[in-house]
Amino acid sequence: MLGKLIKHEIRHSARYHLTIMLATLVVTGIVGLSLLTDSAILSALTCIALFVTGIATVVVTLVSVIKNFYDTIYGRQGYLTLTLPVKGSTILLSKVLVSFLWIIVGFLMMLVPYLLIFFYAKIKTSALTDMFGDMLKGILSMLPENEVLILFLIVMAILIIAQILTYVGYVYFSVTVANTRLFHNHPKLFGGLTFFGIMVAVSQLGNIIGEILPFSFVVTYNDAFFSFQKATEIPAAFIIYPIGGTLFSMLVAVGLLGLTGYVIENKVNVK
Repeated sequence: MLGKLIKHEIRHSARYHLTIMLATLVVTGIVGLSLLTDSAILSALTCIALFVTGIATVVVTLVSVIKNFYDTIYGRQGYLTLTLPVKGSTILLSKVLVSFLWIIVGFLMMLVPYLLIFFYAKIKTSALTDMFGDMLKGILSMLPENEVLILFLIVMAILIIAQILTYVGYVYFSVTVANTRLFHNHPKLFGGLTFFGIMVAVSQLGNIIGEILPFSFVVTYNDAFFSFQKATEIPAAFIIYPIGGTLFSMLVAVGLLGLTGYVIENKVNVK
């Protein structure tokens, strides 16, 4: 039954996400044509536009994932969804897995405009002699070696996706709590308060855990490694990304998703 639910969920949500993907490609292609000009100012504006396009792709993907969850559980479609002969936890699991799929796709699509900027910079910096060219050369010179940079980007992408998925877990739980019989008269208010309350609490606890058990991903200009040292004990590095808080927030998100499944089965109030 889980396989059928996942298949249906993908079909139902595909049209939204395929539209997002197509829009990203079209905007990237149209805006990217400006890079063919010799105008430094226009090229700089184009790079900014491409950067914004990448961020917008992920943001719209997340909004679509959350809206789909709300509409199919607590909207009109909820009557059909919750009358299926399936446990609420199974329905939730199918939505979480499909959400994970679309978030991964969203991140991959975000890379399209970023890669265009990167390759443009690599090709043009050798020929550019104006202020924009000098700026690009300066940025590239500050980056680590290619092999280290690739590893850094891979690890950071995994950590960022993991963190976003934890936020999705917080949102699913907050929306579910807000649609119980106790809070359903003001779902947006209580949903927002629950989400930000979880965010603040987990962030503070994560910081405390990070101080007690430091664990981070460290990138220098010629190496990348995981470290259990405190940031003050690590020699000069390109970046130090604390991982302990991310791992803690992921555990909290998993626990909240378990509670979400229970609430959907026993306490939810479909309007």
